Amino acid sequence: MTVAHMASLAAPQLRGWPSLQAWLVDRIKRAALRQLHASRAGELLLLRVYLIGEEATEKTLQQELMPSAPAWLERQVAQHLREEQAHSELFIAALRERGARPPAALRPDWLSRAKIRAWQRIARRHAPHFQQGVLVSAYAIGLCAEQMAERVLSRHCAVLAPEHPLQPLLTRVLQDERKHVRLCTRTLERSVSPAEMPQLQRLLAEARSVDRAFGVSSALGMYLAGVGLRLRASLFR
Repeated sequence: MTVAHMASLAAPQLRGWPSLQAWLVDRIKRAALRQLHASRAGELLLLRVYLIGEEATEKTLQQELMPSAPAWLERQVAQHLREEQAHSELFIAALRERGARPPAALRPDWLSRAKIRAWQRIARRHAPHFQQGVLVSAYAIGLCAEQMAERVLSRHCAVLAPEHPLQPLLTRVLQDERKHVRLCTRTLERSVSPAEMPQLQRLLAEARSVDRAFGVSSALGMYLAGVGLRLRASLFR
């Protein structure tokens, strides 16, 4: 695969309405983060959301990638799993430090579940078109998910003050997510032939359109949750 082909796996530069939509989502989510950090309950909610996301990634690695990983990829998948498990432990520790228990049922919210189902449908539909089958589909969706995580954590770190107690935790996880983006990219480089590249581009475009479709709804929901928790905290002071 050429350098030009691999560069095309990076998150695309958006134009027109998608660009405006991304800008709006970013502004709303930055405001939502400030609202959520204005209350203890809001901060705990953010930690739970991150923990649930890490657990979902672990489940994908264990159920979809590890059983089908070729020998050359086994060590990478195992390392990725260890890092995601370490992230979960860090978020659990952060919850306990704040006097909260980790949630008993680690289930994503309904918007996230809808997005995951849409991504799974895309992965299954495209898998037969690749010589490496589900491995390519899983890593393509994984690339989109890791790029999304990198974007979310970069925003969160930018919103928080440098001295905020959560800054070291989020910065560490962000560094690992950036590494995972590179790992997904290199895996696709090794697994996809030049002839399969147009199919991979179609898969990525569909997966990213799903992510954008849920952007405004999730941003508004996040903002309203932050406002509600902040107001409730002020009433009971």
